[in-house]
Amino acid sequence: MLSRFERIWPNWMPHSLSLPGSASMGVPPLMLLGEEDRFSVDMDIAGPYSVVNERALAAAAQRIGWPVNPPDDFTGDYIEWVGPARLCLAAPAAETAPVLWQGSRLTLFTVPPADLIASRLVRYDPTDQADIQFLQIQARVRFEEIAAAAHRLPPSFRDDALVRENLNNLRRDLERWES
Repeated sequence: MLSRFERIWPNWMPHSLSLPGSASMGVPPLMLLGEEDRFSVDMDIAGPYSVVNERALAAAAQRIGWPVNPPDDFTGDYIEWVGPARLCLAAPAAETAPVLWQGSRLTLFTVPPADLIASRLVRYDPTDQADIQFLQIQARVRFEEIAAAAHRLPPSFRDDALVRENLNNLRRDLERWES
């Protein structure tokens, strides 16, 4: 996957992409380093937190066969450009944003594990729960850290009743998973 990205950036100025999805999860990251039994056909890019020209990214990605935000019936690999209205993620702080990969012209980064977990509370489905369990094994994130990360979410998500309910569900599940 990284070799594909490297080919996108041969003559560009330096850029950085924020990867908030399952491709970035874990230390080391789940899918960037080939975690078994975990796959996704898309790579999420947090648009508001990335430093890149979206049109240029889309054109370059298309050249390697990865369209950006294709139609729902598309069946191949693709990039999901996540804009501010759908981005359930706090803004990353430069001093705590883990760098997943650093090339000469491209940096891929994510957010700390607590923020990744908090971003899953908007849905909290079985895949999200499995990702959270994996992160718990890798990073040992305390519930208090996750609750603080949930408080840093954008207001439309932080104040959402489902996110708050799922935070309580997560507290219960963490206790169950640790026993």
